[in-house]
Amino acid sequence: MDADNLRKHLRQYTFRENNGKIMRTVNMLKPQESTVGNIQILMNGEPREAVQNSLNYLTEAGYIRIAGPKGEPFPGQIDDTCKGYCITLTAAGLEILMGVQESPAVDV
Repeated sequence: MDADNLRKHLRQYTFRENNGKIMRTVNMLKPQESTVGNIQILMNGEPREAVQNSLNYLTEAGYIRIAGPKGEPFPGQIDDTCKGYCITLTAAGLEILMGVQESPAVDV
């Protein structure tokens, strides 16, 4: 495997791992504590862009829902204005965590 393929493989693995970590964290936290800001803190070692990509993917895939204090949708960009946005697992997300369904992009 050449260096470019190795880097691509590692990025894919990290993406899958981050997706699973976010979903497991949301599942363990109380609903009031599952916020974009708390996920950022818990994923401190990961670049903001990686966390943002995972949140966007998990939302688009229907595994999580992210909503602002007044029900506004997640803007897709992580910044100071969205730290209080709440994250909840959907039924599809719970099925992934429970092993009922599988996703090639989520490592649980």
